[in-house]
Amino acid sequence: MLRGAVVAVLVATGANAAMPSVTLMNAANADVTMPVVGLGTGGYGNKGPDTYTYPECWSDGKPGPDGVSFFDCADMVIKATTEWLQAGGRRIDNADSYYNMRAIGTAMSQSKVARSEMFLTSKIGSNMPMGFNETISQVEESMKQYNTDYIDLVLIHWPTSGGNSSDPVCQKPAPTYDAKACRLSTWKALLMLWKSEKVRAVGVSNFNIADLQEIIDAGLILPAVNQCPFNPHLYSPQKELLDFCHKHNIVFNSYSPLGVPDFHKYPTDISTTGVLIEEPVLAAIGKAHSLTPSQVLIAWQWVAYGVVSNPRSMNVTHMNENLSPSLFDTKFTPAEIDQLQGFKADACTDDNKWYECCGSGSNQGGIPKCE
Repeated sequence: MLRGAVVAVLVATGANAAMPSVTLMNAANADVTMPVVGLGTGGYGNKGPDTYTYPECWSDGKPGPDGVSFFDCADMVIKATTEWLQAGGRRIDNADSYYNMRAIGTAMSQSKVARSEMFLTSKIGSNMPMGFNETISQVEESMKQYNTDYIDLVLIHWPTSGGNSSDPVCQKPAPTYDAKACRLSTWKALLMLWKSEKVRAVGVSNFNIADLQEIIDAGLILPAVNQCPFNPHLYSPQKELLDFCHKHNIVFNSYSPLGVPDFHKYPTDISTTGVLIEEPVLAAIGKAHSLTPSQVLIAWQWVAYGVVSNPRSMNVTHMNENLSPSLFDTKFTPAEIDQLQGFKADACTDDNKWYECCGSGSNQGGIPKCE
């Protein structure tokens, strides 16, 4: 049973014709629907050119908007994105900090799928500065690199600015820096782009309740989407935010829905294996419903909470599993829901290094701290 104000519709998506979509509200055109499952395209294996090994490499070897480049895995990115579209997937989740916009655009252009059938999400900020003018220029540059004349959904990637901005309130660490004012200035720019029809919907990512309340208090239109990490280890920490988003018609979009199994291990005090998809409880629930552990996680998020997700994969078998129509009407028992909600939360005691805890640790020092 879906919670909150999520409105689901069924849309035809090629080989996976029963893929549901959600109707976006708030800062979105009236006709915009967002497929429940998308392809995550931001990887962690960008430091080496090994082919199809973990962690996956998603960089295209060309300089990103910040001038930084990583190894050339463009062929892999194009192949994976093409296979996703051929499998029936239609939503692609990307960002200017994933260093692969050109490769994603190439796959989209070479695809036989009409642009109008695809749903492209992009993000601004994070590694790039926030601010009114910066937001406009980043979106315009993204459109050039994707080779598209519009983007379906653009998000503010992180609630704090990560670079040198021309906007005084976003000039970190100058005395004029004001995190709240910077967020609102950036949000106003996205609203302008939405009203100019360069983007069909706008939203945020990693925003907490206080960040969203600032938009309400400023009398501005709320985001259509808030993209945040979500999986059983994060149910308890994110429940209040999830309820807030439902109350205000903001679609909750999860990243890391599978716990980033190719890169991240959870602390042993909260996990029996360290890898979420290897937890025995997921295998047991999956056996009862003829689902893989990954499918259990995707289905649970949608069926129980109306959460749409972005599982990342370069494996076409896994892509087809993520798109299987059987996921979207799974009938979990109350006991199974309790088990999935009962996973221990990450207390972020590991020097705050994992991005789900914000990036103040030595391993994630480039990510702005939460404020």
